[in-house]
Amino acid sequence: MGVVRGLWMRVDSASEDMLQFDNMSDRPIFGTNSWNQYSIVLDVPANSAIISFGILLTGKGEVWLDGLSIEVVDNDTPTTHISFENHLLEGPTNLSFEE
Repeated sequence: MGVVRGLWMRVDSASEDMLQFDNMSDRPIFGTNSWNQYSIVLDVPANSAIISFGILLTGKGEVWLDGLSIEVVDNDTPTTHISFENHLLEGPTNLSFEE
């Protein structure tokens, strides 16, 4: 797979429930690249208490970061939130264990 880089950010409530999350899994950064601007846009609900963020590196390599900023954007800016909602099935599946 090679070296994968990306940013991650998480917004939690005071009870540490995850409210918003993005780790750029749907837009990873591969290989050697020139300086680029990357963004994560998450809603910060009123019950938010903790904002955590960092850099991901999978494999051998280096990640450089410069000019980090956290900014308020308007409501028309799309978020990059990754949804982890569970979609429950109506009943059990693959009970024969064939697949």
